[in-house]
Amino acid sequence: MMKFCFVFVCQAGELEIKSLLLAASLRQYVQGDYELVAALPQPVARWGTLSTTTTALLQQLDIRTVPITNNIDENYPIANKIACLGIATPAEKIIFLDSDILCLQPIILNNYFSADFNAKPADLATFGKNPQLWQKVYQLFQLPLPAWQTLSTVSRELMLPYFNAGVIAIKNNPKFANTWEECCRIIDADTSISHKRPWLDQIALPVVITRLNLTHYCLDERFNYPAHLKPLSKNTFFCHYHYPVVIRREPVLNKLVNQLVDRYPALKTLLETDAQWATLLRPPVLQKLPRKWFIRPLISAKKPMSDAPGAIITGMPRSGTSYLCRLLHSLQNCVVINEPTAIFKPLENDAIPWQLAIFYQDLRRHILEGYPIENKIKDGQLIEDTAIIDERNLYYPQVSHRHFMLCTKNTLAYMARIPQLRQVLPHMPIIACFRNPFDTIASWKSTFSHLQQADVAHFPIGHVADPFLTSWQRQRLQQIAMTPKLALKRALLWAYLAEILLIYQNDIILLPYETLVTQPTQILREILNKVPNIPTLYPTEKITASVVRQKRNLLTTEDIEAIHDVCGQLMIELESATNHR
Repeated sequence: MMKFCFVFVCQAGELEIKSLLLAASLRQYVQGDYELVAALPQPVARWGTLSTTTTALLQQLDIRTVPITNNIDENYPIANKIACLGIATPAEKIIFLDSDILCLQPIILNNYFSADFNAKPADLATFGKNPQLWQKVYQLFQLPLPAWQTLSTVSRELMLPYFNAGVIAIKNNPKFANTWEECCRIIDADTSISHKRPWLDQIALPVVITRLNLTHYCLDERFNYPAHLKPLSKNTFFCHYHYPVVIRREPVLNKLVNQLVDRYPALKTLLETDAQWATLLRPPVLQKLPRKWFIRPLISAKKPMSDAPGAIITGMPRSGTSYLCRLLHSLQNCVVINEPTAIFKPLENDAIPWQLAIFYQDLRRHILEGYPIENKIKDGQLIEDTAIIDERNLYYPQVSHRHFMLCTKNTLAYMARIPQLRQVLPHMPIIACFRNPFDTIASWKSTFSHLQQADVAHFPIGHVADPFLTSWQRQRLQQIAMTPKLALKRALLWAYLAEILLIYQNDIILLPYETLVTQPTQILREILNKVPNIPTLYPTEKITASVVRQKRNLLTTEDIEAIHDVCGQLMIELESATNHR
C-alpha cells in the first residue's frame, strides 16, 4: 500500500482556523497510510506566532510541523505553497491542500492520484485566454506550446493547460518545488507578461509539467470543489470553500464544522476569536408562529428533507405572477421574493448562472439568521399588482422551520433562461403563468413602457443581442425589433413568449391566469404537491377567489386584428398543454 503525505500551510491568524478544520476533517475521513504535515512559513516576525491553542491542537491531531520559506516575494503569500511540495517525507505521494478546504466523505487514497502530477483544471480561464499570451510564457523557457487542451470546470472554456493550485498531488520529487519556484521567478520578472498575480503560481504549473516531462492526470471537481462559485455537489471529497460565509450557506459544510468542534473543543475556542467564524456555531433564528385552530394545513410535510424546498416563478408579464407570489407568501414557512435585483448580474454575464443558485442559498441563510430582506412589500403584504405599486422595502421574514419554502419571481429574465435555470437549480420546479393574448396585451398597453412598445432591444435579459439565447430566439426578437407597427410588435412579442412556454412545457408547470385567480386553493395545492422536500404549510388567512380582470376596451381594431393574425394557434396549443398536464 502506498504511503501519502498531506501538507498544508498553517500561519498565525485565520489560517490557523482553516488549517486545523482541514486537518480535523482529514482525520475523520481519509483512509490509508498517510501523515499530516503543517508547513509553517518563516520568519516568524513576518508570518506571526501560532497560538497555544493551535499548537496544542496540532499535537492532538498528530500533525508534524516543518518550517518553509517563501523565496518568491513575501508580499505574495500564495507562494508559500510552493515550498510545501519540497518538504522531506518518506511518503511516495505528496498531496498539497489549500488551507481553506474540507474533506467531506471517506476517501481511499490508493484509488486515485496515479500520475506524476494530478490537479483539477482551473474553475475559470482567469489567465491567458489568448494563446499568444501563453506563447510568451513558454518562449521564456524555449518550450513549444502544449499540444493538448482542457476545459475550465465552471465556465467550460476551452484553454491550454491551466490548473487550480488548491489541490496538487505529485509523486515525491525533490525537483518539483525547485522547478516550480524557478518558473515563477522567471515569469514574474518578465514585464511583457501582465496580469500575473494572483495567478502566478498557476501560470507556472503547466510549464513545470513540461520541463520535468511529468505524466499528468486531470482531477475532476470531486477533488477540488469550488463551493464559492456553485452549490455543493453531493459526491465531493475535497471542498474548496474559500470563506466562512460559504460554509454558513452550505448546510453540509456547516454541519461538518459543528461535528468537528464537538469532537475537538479547542476548535471552538479558535472559531470564537473571529466574528465571521463564530457565526458557524449559532443556530438559525426560528420563530414560534401561531396557527389558527380552524385553518387546516394547505399541504403536509414530505419526508425526507434533503434539498431545501423552493420554486422559480416566471411567465408572461401581466399574467398573474405577482398574484401567485402573494398567495404563496401568505403561507407560513413560505417566503417569496418578487423580482430580486441580484438575479440580473449572473443571468446577464454567465453562460451557466451558478451565482443564481448561490443567491438562493445566501437568501435562505440570511432569512435563517434574522437579517432584513429586500422585497416588493408594503404594510406587511407582498404587492399584488406592481403596475399600481412598484417599490422595494426591507422586512424580516419569519419562519419556524429551517426547511422553509423559498421562491423568487421574474418574468422576462427567467423566461429567457429556462434551460439554464433547469441546470443550476434542477430540484426546483419552474412555475410559468400565461394569459390569453387579448387581456395580456391590453394590460401591457396600460402599464410599463417596455411592454407598451415591445422594446425587445432594451430588455435587460433576453434582448436582441443576448449571447445566451438560441438562434431561433434571436431571430424572433430581430423580427419584433424591425416591425414598425406597435400593434403587430406586441402580438409578435406575446407569440414569442408563448413559443418559449410551449417548447419547454415538459420542464415547467404551466399555469393559466384565469384558473389561478378563480381557483386559487386548488392551484396552490397542485403546485405545492410538485415541490420536493416541502414542510407543512398553513395559510395565515382565508384564501378567496378573485375576479378575472380585463381592459379590452384599450384594444384598437389594429390590436385585435394583429392578435387574431399572430396569436390564435399558439393560445390553443397552450390551453391544450395545460389541460393535459
